[in-house]
Amino acid sequence: MSGSMHWPDYAVMIIYMLIVLGIGFYFSRNEKNSEDYLLGGRNMPYMAIGLSCMMSLLSSISIVVVPGEIFNNGITLFSLSSTLGLFLAIPCFLLFIRFYFKLGSFTPYEYLEYRYNPAVRSIIAISALYTRTIYLGTVLFTTSKIFEGAYDWEAWKTILLVGTIGTVYTILGGMKAVVWSDVMQFVVLVGGFIVIVVILCMKIDGGAWGAVTYAFENGRGFPQYASADFYKISPYIRLSFWLLLLGAIIGPLTNACSDQIAIQRFLSTKNWKEGFKSQIVATCSAFPFVLILWFVGLATFTFYSQNPDPGLKDSDGVFFRFIATHLPTPMPGIFMAAMLAAIMSTLDSGINSMATVWLKEIHQKFINKKMSGKQEVKISRWATLAVGIIAIGLGLLLDTSGKWLTQSAAEVGVLFYLFSAIILPAFLFAVLSPRANSMLIWLLMFYSIGDGVAGKIWYALSRSTKQAWQVGDPLSWAGPISYWYAIIPLLVGMIFIASWFIFKSHRKSKIMISSLMTGALGLGVAQGMLIWVIFSDMLIGDEPQARSFMFGLPLTLIVGFIALRCCPKQPREKYQGLTIGTINEPILIRKDSNESVQI
Repeated sequence: MSGSMHWPDYAVMIIYMLIVLGIGFYFSRNEKNSEDYLLGGRNMPYMAIGLSCMMSLLSSISIVVVPGEIFNNGITLFSLSSTLGLFLAIPCFLLFIRFYFKLGSFTPYEYLEYRYNPAVRSIIAISALYTRTIYLGTVLFTTSKIFEGAYDWEAWKTILLVGTIGTVYTILGGMKAVVWSDVMQFVVLVGGFIVIVVILCMKIDGGAWGAVTYAFENGRGFPQYASADFYKISPYIRLSFWLLLLGAIIGPLTNACSDQIAIQRFLSTKNWKEGFKSQIVATCSAFPFVLILWFVGLATFTFYSQNPDPGLKDSDGVFFRFIATHLPTPMPGIFMAAMLAAIMSTLDSGINSMATVWLKEIHQKFINKKMSGKQEVKISRWATLAVGIIAIGLGLLLDTSGKWLTQSAAEVGVLFYLFSAIILPAFLFAVLSPRANSMLIWLLMFYSIGDGVAGKIWYALSRSTKQAWQVGDPLSWAGPISYWYAIIPLLVGMIFIASWFIFKSHRKSKIMISSLMTGALGLGVAQGMLIWVIFSDMLIGDEPQARSFMFGLPLTLIVGFIALRCCPKQPREKYQGLTIGTINEPILIRKDSNESVQI
């Protein structure tokens, strides 16, 4: 049975899109400056902000990846991130976001200028802008899986259509349109999921209980927890308990310190206490949806086990295949509108937030420092358009790379997240220690890039080699590799760092600083290659092995903490009021070489 969309389905979806665009147009009339456009006048109600944050969590990535992954492999991938990681967001809020309210920031990166310098602020902001724009491309890519699974649409059509509509209404309305449309989308999504879960249960032998028990009996629960290999740290195991635990801790920390999508919403409330209420609302409302998505994955597995469908080509779209082929018109249109609700909530918030980063971290700092309120809104809208176009392009690129490496939706973004490893150390060291300094962050950034490049090469070459391998072929990149791949970048890195030590009198010159950064880059590459060499030599036998998409060790963070202990304590005006130990003290602003003032 193949999915086909009838005119009532199209009508429901078109009406929904028109309502969303109408919300954007309504709120576009009263935005006089960037604070109105980007932060809703800093007076948004905490309940609406909390629901809006929750809707961002329930992006197309969640709605596609969670049921698809459970259908294929079970719940294990989400067992820690969706439980421990979800509730860790509450204490992580208290660790970072109070400082942003204290400074009256538009973005979290302003805090880094106080703790380090303008250059560190800019490089971390650009890294985060790149990382989150990749995320938006992933949202569009996973959206294409929805319509591909339901109606066999080609990916590029969905990416262009949804990306264009999301960009247009975000341009129109700003933060107020984002938040209030998210509240409406929350209602649509709740109604859609309630109906689909009821219908799923009615179509499964044994109902809800039968759906869950059958799926668990057939390995779709938590089967990996019973395997000894699950508790090993290996790049050749798809899932590892320790790496999942690490991700469940690092993920909330990274989001709380630097995720402009969530932080911009919190900063739209009156004060940090109202923002904290929003965080609690977001967490508590998200958890039931997590359980619902788990159930959908289990139930669709049971349904298609009982009712095989030869037309089911891609498990990432299994949920939407069910919607399109087993529900009468116009119900598929209603459900697809509900799915679009979650997708649009992520797109609008992401695009709006990245436009904020562009305006405050790049345009106002490097292009035009003196803009009127109307000029700020105009630039914000142009930035929104640019981010939307780039996200569409990245969505198309992700579709191409996913087909090349035959990746699932859960795996597809792994090659593109290159600059994100430095973001958490920059913020975490700043709030925890008065020793944090800009030179340490620059060195760690280059070190992490080197390590990341080595890891991406390992993943791409080993995976593509394993896919093409046949019995009798050499193992090549999917087998043991020579230690020279680690020794050469190690020697190069050490030579550049040694030159910095040798020429002591010129250490502050641009050439010597560049030499030091290049040395850190070389050491990072050497570290990444050495991990590849050691694991491939120890664990690969006669069969090729590909690195898991989940594998990654927090070595940049560990190296950074060790280096931090060796750094001298910074002048008091660099950290007073800006670390956890001094949060109740006033912030010092240095006016000249002899005087500081409090704010």
